[in-house]
Amino acid sequence: MTKLVAFAALLAGAVSFTACEGFGQAMTSHTNVLARAAGHELTIDQAVNLLKPYDRIPAQTEVVDALANLWIDYTLLATEALKDSSLAALDLKPLLVPYFNQQLVFQLRDKVVKADTVFTEEQLKQLFAEQQAGVEVKARHVLLRLPADATPQQRDSVMKLAIDVRDQARAGTDFAELAKKYSQEPGAAERGGDLGYFAKGQMVGPFEDAAFKLEPGQISDVVETPFGLHIIKVEDKKLPKYEDQKDAFRAQAVQQRVAQAEEQYLKQLTDNRKLEVQDGAVEVAKDLATKPETKLSRRAGNRALVKYEGGEVTAKEYLEIMRGRNAPQRTQIAAAADEDLREWLRLLARDEILVQEAEKEGFKVNPTEQDSLAREARNQLLGAARSAGLLPVKAEQNESQSQAVERVVSGFLDKILKQEASVLPLNAIAYSLREKYDGEVFEKAIQEVVTKVQATRPQAQPTIPTPGGEIPVPQPQPQAPQTPPGGGN
Repeated sequence: MTKLVAFAALLAGAVSFTACEGFGQAMTSHTNVLARAAGHELTIDQAVNLLKPYDRIPAQTEVVDALANLWIDYTLLATEALKDSSLAALDLKPLLVPYFNQQLVFQLRDKVVKADTVFTEEQLKQLFAEQQAGVEVKARHVLLRLPADATPQQRDSVMKLAIDVRDQARAGTDFAELAKKYSQEPGAAERGGDLGYFAKGQMVGPFEDAAFKLEPGQISDVVETPFGLHIIKVEDKKLPKYEDQKDAFRAQAVQQRVAQAEEQYLKQLTDNRKLEVQDGAVEVAKDLATKPETKLSRRAGNRALVKYEGGEVTAKEYLEIMRGRNAPQRTQIAAAADEDLREWLRLLARDEILVQEAEKEGFKVNPTEQDSLAREARNQLLGAARSAGLLPVKAEQNESQSQAVERVVSGFLDKILKQEASVLPLNAIAYSLREKYDGEVFEKAIQEVVTKVQATRPQAQPTIPTPGGEIPVPQPQPQAPQTPPGGGN
C-alpha cells in the first residue's frame, strides 16, 4: 500500500477542555499521594526515592507526570492479570479498530484503483534518465552552527559569515581548506568537510535537495537545516547503469504509477467534500497530544475539528486515535508547525471518508480474520508483559497480592530508570484499563516531587523536553549530516 491509507498519518486532536481537578482531587490534595490506581497508591516519597538516584534524569514536572502515568498503566495491567492471567477479558477493540479499518480500505483500493503498470523498454529507459534513479553525489560542506534560540543579531552574524565563506569558495579558494578553517562539524578539520558519496534519503531534506541539484564543481547557496547553515560543494556524481538497475527500477516505477492512481482517486473522492479544519482545532490538537488521558465532557467530545460534507472528525474520535499513538509520535504532533498539523487533520478526515466509502461498497473484515488479529495482539501483549516481569504476579512469603503488585511495578520502573529495560508502551490498552479501573495522577503533588528530588541534587537540572508517557534521559546533541557507511574520511 502506498498513500491510500494515511492511518499512521499523524493525527492530532482535541481540546483545551481539561477538566478541573475535581472533588476527588480536592479531597486528596493534602495527602502524600502522587497517583492512585485500582486501590493502590504511589506516594510522593516513593516517587522521590525512585528518581533521586539518577542525576542524569532531570527533575521536571513532565518527568514526574510520565513516571506517575507509567505507574498507573503497569499497576492496572498487573491488577488485570491477577484476575485472569490470559487477559481474556481485556478490551482490545481500541487497539484493533485501526487495523480493521485498514483492511476495509485495502479492499476498497483493490476494487477502485486502476493503474497502467505496463512499461515498454524505451519508456523505462527515458524515465530512468529523467529521475536519475540511484544517483549518488560526492560532496564536501562547511557547517556553521545556528542555535535554535538565536537572536536576530546572532542569526545575522552567522549568515554574514556563511555568505562570506560561500563567496570565497565560488572565487576559487580551496574548499577543503575553508572547511578546515570554518566548519563547526566534529571531524571537519581532519576530513576537510568531506561527506563521501551518499544517495537520496541519507541526508536531511534541505541539504539533500540542494546537493542533488548541483553539478560537479558547483557551490551551493547558503542552505539552512536543523543543524545550522551549510555551504556545499559537489565534487562528483555517479549514475548507475540502466542495465544494472532496470529490474529494481521497474518495480519502483510500477509503485509510482499505483501511487499516482491512488492520489487521483482520493482527489476525486474528497475534492467535493469541502474539507475544512475548524477554528481552534490546532490548539485543541496540541493539547490532547500532550494529555491523551484527558477526560472530555460530552460537549467537548462532540466538538468538530474537521468538517466535510457528510461528516466530521470530532474531538472524541481524535482522542481515541491519539491514545493509540506512542509517546514520541504524540510529542512530534504537539511540536508540529500549525500548518503541518492542519494537514494531518485533513488526512485524518480523508481516512474517515475512505472507511465510509469502503463500508458503502459493502466491504467487511472476515470474522475469522478479526479473531486471528485479536489473538495475535493479545499474545504479543502477554509476551511483552512477561518479559517486563509484570506477570505473572506472585506474592512472596508474608506478602499480600496487593503488595506483590506494588513490588513488581516499582521494580520494573526502577529498571527503566536504570536503562536496564525499555518502556512497555500500552497505548490504547492503557485507556481500556482506565475505563475498567480507577487511575488518577494528582497534579498538585507533582511539583512537590520535583522540589524534593531537586533538594537531593547538588545543582539544578537542565531543562529537557519530555515526551508524555516516557521517562526521558538527556540525549546527545544532533550532529551535522553524517557520512554514509563507506564514505570518505
